[in-house]
Amino acid sequence: MTIAPSLKPSIVAFSIFNKTGPAGDKPAPPETARNAQPAKTEDGRNSGAGGSNAEMLAYDVEELSPLHEIAVLYAADHMDAAQALLKESVQSKTPHPQVWLMLLDIYKLRGFRKEFEDLAMIYTVKFERSPPTWNEQGSQPDLRKESRLASDFFCFQGKENLLVEVSKLVEFANRLGSVRIDVGKLKTVDSEGAMALANALAAFRKQELPARLNNVNQLLPVLKKTIGENPSRDYVGIWQLLFEFYQRQAMQNEFEDLGLEYAMSFEMSPPSWEAVPVPLAEGTESDVAGDALTSVNGFPLRGVLDLDHLTQIQQLFSHAAAHRELKVNMAGLLRIDFSAVGIFIDALSKFNAAGKKVVLIDINELIFPLLEAFGANRLALLLRRKVQ
Repeated sequence: MTIAPSLKPSIVAFSIFNKTGPAGDKPAPPETARNAQPAKTEDGRNSGAGGSNAEMLAYDVEELSPLHEIAVLYAADHMDAAQALLKESVQSKTPHPQVWLMLLDIYKLRGFRKEFEDLAMIYTVKFERSPPTWNEQGSQPDLRKESRLASDFFCFQGKENLLVEVSKLVEFANRLGSVRIDVGKLKTVDSEGAMALANALAAFRKQELPARLNNVNQLLPVLKKTIGENPSRDYVGIWQLLFEFYQRQAMQNEFEDLGLEYAMSFEMSPPSWEAVPVPLAEGTESDVAGDALTSVNGFPLRGVLDLDHLTQIQQLFSHAAAHRELKVNMAGLLRIDFSAVGIFIDALSKFNAAGKKVVLIDINELIFPLLEAFGANRLALLLRRKVQ
């Protein structure tokens, strides 16, 4: 059975934060999130747990367990609020060991080594068991300032003619053999520059030159608004760039809708959908040895999974096509952003519907209760990270 990924950025409604808005928006931190729970369907299932539509996630005002509340705060990038609740919990009369492990994880992921080591010592005495170890290689100084290799990073500045910047991009990418392109600073794009960028991306695809895009979701509304206000052939470059972005973001529904508009506006056949080979995430191996390692240790998810970094999910779909049992290694996954939880659960639901056995291994203590809250345990086997 063929599984087609649906990575369409969705709107996630959640009354936890008394706010409904675009999934990419960061909600204001609540006084408490304890009166929220995944909404139930008529057959008693959580609406976000097994449905095939990531847009249907919602929360009703019910009781949410403290651990799930903290996990939701963490997913929504409210680190201080999550940490404060964890510190309060470990000081209670009968704290559960998992609360301590969650607090140790958040200290390590935020780079708070002294706090980690102090708490680890108390944990050892209190529970008479070994605590997690501080792993310098795996820890990050701050999730919101996640370090990245800068060798193949190219950022459009938006301060000069886009044709000039595209020319620099092509030279840069061909020299290095791969490129990560950040378009977050582009506030406006003219048709000529857009066509040049679309042609460059198409050329990279034909050359099989790995190219990844950052902050595309910030530019998409600008491009859509431009063609909406200027539906003439003079802006055909904007259309072509939108087609290219949609392909690279695996947004096939949007691609097909745009194709219909294109055909009606210009009485011409639109471009055909072409699956774009997605370069491997940073840190993964691309050779045969790396593929063999993946089959043994599981497909690796890394960093922060949010709406601007969904290529890992597309890679996961490609990997799943050749495997009946799907093992996903989450040891390097720091956080699943609240905006992307529905898309991740939707992917698990599709694998489940295709009869695949899915095993998520090495899940950190902050992600595990989030997945539980969204019913992932009904779709996959969840295995916590082992304490060293």
